[in-house]
Amino acid sequence: MRYRTDYQPSLLTEPPMVLRLGAWNLHYLAFSRAADDRRPPVLLLGGAFQCFRSFASEVAELLADHPVILLDLPSQGGNLQLAPELDLNGLADLIAAFAEALELPPLQPIGLSYGSALAALFAVRHPQRCARLLLAGITAFGRPGARRLLEESLALLDEDRLGEFAQGALTGLINPLHVNETGVSPVFRKALLRQLQRLGVEEIERYRQNSQRLLGFSGFARHPECPTLVLAGEHDHFTQPWEHAQFAAACAQADCALIHGADHLAQFERRSACAALYTPFLRGAELPPSSPGSTRLAHSQLGHLERRQEARLAPRNRRAQLRHATAGEWSAELAELGFFGCLLRGELPAGLPRRDWWLLSDELPAQPLLLLRQDHDELAGVFPHTDAQASAALAAQVGEARLPEAACA
Repeated sequence: MRYRTDYQPSLLTEPPMVLRLGAWNLHYLAFSRAADDRRPPVLLLGGAFQCFRSFASEVAELLADHPVILLDLPSQGGNLQLAPELDLNGLADLIAAFAEALELPPLQPIGLSYGSALAALFAVRHPQRCARLLLAGITAFGRPGARRLLEESLALLDEDRLGEFAQGALTGLINPLHVNETGVSPVFRKALLRQLQRLGVEEIERYRQNSQRLLGFSGFARHPECPTLVLAGEHDHFTQPWEHAQFAAACAQADCALIHGADHLAQFERRSACAALYTPFLRGAELPPSSPGSTRLAHSQLGHLERRQEARLAPRNRRAQLRHATAGEWSAELAELGFFGCLLRGELPAGLPRRDWWLLSDELPAQPLLLLRQDHDELAGVFPHTDAQASAALAAQVGEARLPEAACA
């Protein structure tokens, strides 16, 4: 590997280097203080649609102590090559092939969101090539509600309902109940919504393939054995804090920290709080016992973090209706109501359709609803938040209810 030694942020927008491995093109940029640096490099693996320029601040910080490589695998980031035949394991193996082809020493991957699954699988499948591992937004995508919402996003794209898809995806990435704490500006939210609304045919196909990989992933049979640091945004509903903690608990040498005032985009919403942890971790130093902007979880807590991410209300008026264009309309009692889901009770027939329902109640505009679980006289549902006005009204009603303290302890 020959590193560039002239790093400046504008270089992240230039055409990347391309390594061809069989049928696959891997895009990368590599920087260091020395062209022939043999120290273990930090490898940045972003979310499915994150581009290299998203990491301008991280590269500048990391170069003080490490070589830095940014890598886009097929159908990730700026790499437009489609790879429907590759699952998550196959993509993780490409990281190892990349390291072998360029004769790299053991890597120190930083995996964010979709990139966290790839980084973790790389560490599991190729432990001799992974020195240390840092993950944020990690999940095995086994939580039923998360899978149901991902399936719905694919169905909306298949039906060319791009506006509804974009609104739902935005709510998954940016928790509307906590924008005051996370500081995500309305300008940023609008820009991200426009980006999602304007996905082209190729970008939609990439999203479809990446989502199908996540849905097809059966979970981690083994977990990383190298030193591992897991960072969780305390308000992240897409990949929840307890999921991060459980993953860390299953690793051989892992710490987990909650990043205060952050959701799924913790690395970008709270840069300094994250850097205060990953900088000593990547140096191989002891993590500080306390750090501004975060709470390091005790190992005894990792398997016992509160799973309920939001408070559920008992509405004043519990009368509700479920309406479906073909299945009809049914009366029910609205037993619990939260921003992300609800629990209904009533004499409902078995075998109801899973999608395209509307929840009607006197106190709210009609809410799109997906059926998640039906058991005797109880029905649990999740809100896909595909209607912006309905979501805003629901947020206003339930937003003042606070989480149990254990969820953030």
